[in-house]
Amino acid sequence: MHIIVSLFKWLFTLHQLVWFLAGGLMFSSMTYFHMKLKQDNKANKLNFAFIVLSACTFAFTILWTYDSYIENEVRAANMGLLVFGGLAVIFAILAYRFTQKNMESKVEVKGQ
Repeated sequence: MHIIVSLFKWLFTLHQLVWFLAGGLMFSSMTYFHMKLKQDNKANKLNFAFIVLSACTFAFTILWTYDSYIENEVRAANMGLLVFGGLAVIFAILAYRFTQKNMESKVEVKGQ
C-alpha cells in the first residue's frame, strides 16, 4: 500500500499536475473546436490541422513559461511567451482564415 501511495504522491505533485492539466486543456480544446466546426459543417482537414497545431503550441507555451519561472529563468519565460505564444496565435489565425474560406466557397457554389 505504501508503494501505491508514494506513486500517487509522485504523480500528482504540483509540477506533474501542471503538465497533466495542460494536456487535458489541449485535448479538450481540440475536441471542442472539432465538434463545433463539425456541427456548423465547416470542418476540413486543413483547418483542423491548424487547430491541433495551435492547441499544442499554446499548451507548450504555458508549460515552457511555467517551467522557466520554476527554474528562475525569467528571460527564457518571456522569450517563450513571445516566440511560442506568437506562433500559436499565427496558427489560430490561419485556422480561422481557412474556416472562413471554406464557408465562402460554399456560398459561391450555392449562388451559381
